[in-house]
Amino acid sequence: MEQAEPSAVGEHGAVLFDVRDNDRLFPDDEGTRLAGGLNAARAEAFAALADYVREIAPPDSRCCLAIEVRDENSQPLLKATMTFEVELIHRQ
Repeated sequence: MEQAEPSAVGEHGAVLFDVRDNDRLFPDDEGTRLAGGLNAARAEAFAALADYVREIAPPDSRCCLAIEVRDENSQPLLKATMTFEVELIHRQ
């Protein structure tokens, strides 16, 4: 797979940030133009993931969230993931 040049990412076309919540995909239909290339896309993905985590209800057990970043041609650029688990511990 050919990778985009870090400085070219988002400068001429939109970068799309799709959200994946376990098995559900919420595609980004608008996209964002970023200056700063792949590093800016990485930072934006991380910030979006942190924002999304704050907005959802705590899971009953395990949850895997991801921000899947792609270019305007739908070519994948990067994926930021977070998996967390809630375990109830019963003490007697």
